[in-house]
Amino acid sequence: MSYKEFSYFYDYFNYNADYDGLFNKIRELASGRGVDNGIVCDLGCGTGELAFRFNRAGYDVIAVDNSDEMLDVLFDKRDEEQAYNVQILKQDITQLDMYGTVDLFTCTFDTVNHLEGADSVQKLFDKVSLFMHPSGVFIFDMNTRYKHTDILKNEVFDFIDEEADCHWQNTLYADENKTKISITINDKHAGEEYYEEFFEYYYSLDEVKKMLKNAGLEIIQLIDGESFGDIKPDSQRYLFMVKKEQENG
Repeated sequence: MSYKEFSYFYDYFNYNADYDGLFNKIRELASGRGVDNGIVCDLGCGTGELAFRFNRAGYDVIAVDNSDEMLDVLFDKRDEEQAYNVQILKQDITQLDMYGTVDLFTCTFDTVNHLEGADSVQKLFDKVSLFMHPSGVFIFDMNTRYKHTDILKNEVFDFIDEEADCHWQNTLYADENKTKISITINDKHAGEEYYEEFFEYYYSLDEVKKMLKNAGLEIIQLIDGESFGDIKPDSQRYLFMVKKEQENG
């Protein structure tokens, strides 16, 4: 999956996203495991909101995405911030290839759900396990089954603004554990209309645990990805922190 024209409007329509809250929580979780600095690799970094926050906090940052359109926005932001120490890589995160180990991997805002099925998720977990420092951690989120079947389902969302309008249509394929997302954007200034569609896949918690174990990873903390409290039956997003199984302590 890759956002195309929508990449240029991603931040515009995602202004309600609590990047600061997520960044602070990830730092808190990582710090609790002794990861206070070092190399951070943000997988599926999109427009770089999380990556640049880590850069400002003094981490060595690698930002990875496979979307040319997202990367165009990312390079523009790097120029604006003059954050030329942020390393940007165009890679499929399921085929990740690092030069060395990473202290903290992050993968947020449903990037894992965008991967095309369980085989792709397993490949991602395997690659993270391969390149993660023995004392490192991997923090990622996933939209839950409940969110897809009870919240997103076949709903329609319209975002109206001065610059552009966005029509968002969900189509639930419950027998295939996925939701098709169809987006139509009306760019009022350019007088253009764009359309694209992609799928999000969802999994049970047991399925995710099995994939992690297959990759030699184990969960050390699992919380609600929105409230940052305990998970509940109606949690819409999980936030996982995992480590390598062979790590002691």
